[in-house]
Amino acid sequence: MASNLGKFFKPTILQSKVVIIGVMVILLTWLTAAFALDHRSVFLPGTTSEGHVLFEVSCNSCHEGFKPVTNETCMRCHEAEMAADAHGAKKFRDPRWAELLTKIDVLTCTACHNEHVHMFGRGVHLKPDLCMACHEGIITGDDASHTGFTRDGCWTAGCHNFHDHRSISTGFLRQNIDQLPMLPEPVLLERTVTGELEEAPTPDLGEEFLGSES
Repeated sequence: MASNLGKFFKPTILQSKVVIIGVMVILLTWLTAAFALDHRSVFLPGTTSEGHVLFEVSCNSCHEGFKPVTNETCMRCHEAEMAADAHGAKKFRDPRWAELLTKIDVLTCTACHNEHVHMFGRGVHLKPDLCMACHEGIITGDDASHTGFTRDGCWTAGCHNFHDHRSISTGFLRQNIDQLPMLPEPVLLERTVTGELEEAPTPDLGEEFLGSES
């Protein structure tokens, strides 16, 4: 009986090792070929957001080697539009709002805008009810002003923008107190975007990961 079990297990274990080694060799060959041929899309851990998909093959646009993306990296492109951020870091460094940072660390861009994961829209990977982490009271609390509204409609409905909430500031309300609550017909403001590049940069993995030594 023991001899039969020995005959069964020894070849099986040997075969398993051969299979594992074979898979590792194939994987290593595949990754080496992708690196050598600059097919960097195989390294993407997930889907890229719509706003960044045009340069997703230019890894060094956001990444420095394998370091995590920092706020400084994001500001390379978004500094101008964030200059008037009324919901920015300056506000949340006020000790009065310190407790709210334990719910969502809004001082870090990637807390809401992490890449290569499932997106709910506008480059945001958190669930659409993220505003309720701090503003639950407008629906169910003593400050209820949105009775009947859903928890996930603050920004998905187009009413509020986290980085630009001037429309609910006291100054804006005083200036527009005589205006109608809603326009007779919805109006979409015109936006003009001028791009400097006509096509994505040429990929070069060697330069990005090895620097001048490549």
